[in-house]
Amino acid sequence: MKQKAHGHTLLELLIALALALFLSSILLCIFLQCKKTYDITQRLNNVQTNAHIAFNALSRDIRMAGLIGCVRLVDFSPLNSKITPDTSLIVWHEGYSSVKFPLPILSRAIPHSDIILIQSLDPNTILVKFAKGKHISLLGWPSFASKGELLISDCQHAEVFQWVNISLKYTYQDGSEVGFLNKIIYYIGDTGRQTQKGRSIYALYRRNLNKSLNNPVELVEGIEKMSIRLGVKKGRHLIYIMPDQVKKWSDVRSLEINLLLTDEKLLRRQWKQIIALRERSE
Repeated sequence: MKQKAHGHTLLELLIALALALFLSSILLCIFLQCKKTYDITQRLNNVQTNAHIAFNALSRDIRMAGLIGCVRLVDFSPLNSKITPDTSLIVWHEGYSSVKFPLPILSRAIPHSDIILIQSLDPNTILVKFAKGKHISLLGWPSFASKGELLISDCQHAEVFQWVNISLKYTYQDGSEVGFLNKIIYYIGDTGRQTQKGRSIYALYRRNLNKSLNNPVELVEGIEKMSIRLGVKKGRHLIYIMPDQVKKWSDVRSLEINLLLTDEKLLRRQWKQIIALRERSE
């Protein structure tokens, strides 16, 4: 006896196909949403990494501000030096600075972003045998640029001079040190590059003004703006004010730095860090 063959009707096939398409569309939406979330997370991680790199560089140099060797900058006034407690760290905001100091010419600098200059003795120093007047004897072979400003220091004195024009006020014995007077400046500049959408790409630049042969170093791409406020001692508390509002530099204790970062797809985030200054007088 023959059995009848059972098949699927056209309606059943259409319903199965519709269900399959519906489930596929749900899975596709889930996949696209997960991919979008993953992309945003990766971009945010990249922006955060760039922020950490920028803050690490800024923190390292800012904490060096005012370092002139064994002697403390806040304890003496250099006779022929361009570095003082007031000028060891200078901030420019909209053309106004925390102290009166000429703003260096910076190629491609963005005018709406703050600028910071940090002065200190370069940690790569050379030991001094003896130094007095126009004579200096070192324990190592110097590699100083002819026009660069140097700083010589012991635990009692410090002064700035040029290698081609040595003229020292004090006498320095064995154990003193000499090195470059670092003049590190940070600013936001136009890289000259553009995104695929034709948008300008900005970056954080670092430059040593005392080594003019070196071009500015591009540290981190994607930083559009740097804003700096100074933490001023008021009683037992700190209040943060704009650089041009500082009346007494000895009251400044820290810097609040805000960085505005973006990526190629305009993911924008703002990061803030507070950095304490060294050698603040009480």
